[in-house]
Amino acid sequence: MDKSAVLRRIDAMEQLLRDLRNDFLTDDRSAEQAVQVPGQSMWRRSMLADLRPDIQHLPGVVALLDLAAERAPQQVTYGEVLAQSGLSDQEQRSNHQRLSWVTKRLFGTKTWPVEWQQAANGETRYRMPTEVARWWREG
Repeated sequence: MDKSAVLRRIDAMEQLLRDLRNDFLTDDRSAEQAVQVPGQSMWRRSMLADLRPDIQHLPGVVALLDLAAERAPQQVTYGEVLAQSGLSDQEQRSNHQRLSWVTKRLFGTKTWPVEWQQAANGETRYRMPTEVARWWREG
């Protein structure tokens, strides 16, 4: 069996285990506080806990979430996130795309724990709700 086939099977098993864990915790999550992230979806502390291990290797995503949490509820700009991450523009954008892929795999939809909007000058701005920011900082 080739290496990529083995890795695909491992990924499938990991997803199966995550799904089983989510099914097991469903009753607990129904009572868990949820916060609507404008333009995204409802977020819970447990969702951030599920997300964190899958993005630790993405410095651009970690920079975005760390900076947005630090400044919540104020906005942060793409330029500020880029400066914090130290990545090139292309690498930062790639990390953002991968965040969408990760959340789609984990939660069934592309959703970020920050809202974003395009400013008049064309720069993207991000904002994290205060409660989500607290959950992120508490890890």
